[in-house]
Amino acid sequence: MVSGPVSGGLRAWHEHITFADSADRSTAQKLLNEVWDLRLWNSDPEQRSYLLDFVSVQSNATDQPLILKEYRYQGFGFRAVETWDDQTAHLLTSAGKTKVDGNATRARWIDVRGPTSGGTAGILFMTHPTNFNFPELLRIWPEGANEGVENVFVNFNPTQDRDWTLEPNRAYTLKYRMLVYDGQIDSATAERYWQDYAYPPRVEVRRATAVSGKKVLLYTKNGEGYVHDNIRASIRAIEQLADENGFTVVASDDPAQFTTDNLAQYDALIFSNTNNDVFDTPAQHDAFQNYMQSGGRFVGIHSACGSERDWPWFWRNLGGKFVRHARLQDFDVKVIDPSHPSTEFLPATWSIQDDECYYLDQLNPDIHVLLAADLTTVEDKKRAEYPGEIFGNTFPTAWCHTTDGGRQWYTSLGHRSEHYSDPMFMRHILGGIAWVMKE
Repeated sequence: MVSGPVSGGLRAWHEHITFADSADRSTAQKLLNEVWDLRLWNSDPEQRSYLLDFVSVQSNATDQPLILKEYRYQGFGFRAVETWDDQTAHLLTSAGKTKVDGNATRARWIDVRGPTSGGTAGILFMTHPTNFNFPELLRIWPEGANEGVENVFVNFNPTQDRDWTLEPNRAYTLKYRMLVYDGQIDSATAERYWQDYAYPPRVEVRRATAVSGKKVLLYTKNGEGYVHDNIRASIRAIEQLADENGFTVVASDDPAQFTTDNLAQYDALIFSNTNNDVFDTPAQHDAFQNYMQSGGRFVGIHSACGSERDWPWFWRNLGGKFVRHARLQDFDVKVIDPSHPSTEFLPATWSIQDDECYYLDQLNPDIHVLLAADLTTVEDKKRAEYPGEIFGNTFPTAWCHTTDGGRQWYTSLGHRSEHYSDPMFMRHILGGIAWVMKE
């Protein structure tokens, strides 16, 4: 127990045990250790609301992978008092869903309120971006369940639509917050509370970093063929990174930028969603190649791997050549190198929302893989054609390398415009920029 003038809390240790049975198990066995940390504090001087943080740290107690099966109850749940029912309770999710249509939908938060002896009160349930399968699917008992009475139940369930494998000797953390309040709140207030929880404001002293004072060319040229609609979003996002981290960005889709004299002013080149032929003349090819071979720095994002498809040196510089991608979907990415600036802040498994799993060939043997897609989570009917099992059940998603005197970093993630407003994805890109800038 912890208590003080500002907050109180407790820590509880749980051991999850499977008991002996006559069929398969002769003795009981401990499968899972779980530690709960709860912290409660008053968030309102008039004591009309409280915040409760709940953190569950789970670790596999066996020497074999432990699978938490799909559709079993997991995560964090709440069942309301009997006076909250179809007629009296109000439910609203961050996606605008209600008790009628919210079950099995994803949400960052869900507001649940109903009558009390003193009027109306509610709880805003919030889930954290680092949770497995974030934003988790919700279990919500729909209208009419239990004949419409005593049927208010909500559950953030990370295993609603997939198995969760807990490896031995690793800890897995789930974080949730509750705002318990009197009266009612609107969706804008709920979203503000979630933003403060997910991305809390902080005061920091900035030191000079690898990107401070640098200048980059952000290149977005597309030749004939498919053009991503995310380019404007990527420009805005990288310009924001520059403002926040003290470097300068010049955005252009003009290949005339590629002359030896002009490129000399740039500390790095970022190819954001370039595609197909991005140069007009052999001289522009030469200027780019000479820049890199003279110690230049290169960052490639998403469809940059589809650029210059007839130029083997470009494939070598980026690290590979685009072949195809699976359909747009959620999938998991494993962190292969957790010490790199572009991955060090990520969970061991990064759950990607609505993106394309890219497959490349002509892979440069010099690449150092940072992230790899978990192909067991990718629905892909053409996998047997390529990549097959060339990397087993994974495929490189991001990497870095040093080829021909330059420094190169590439990520295949980032198909949708929305990805460029995701702080975690943008931190991934900033880490790549910082790495290539490193002296």
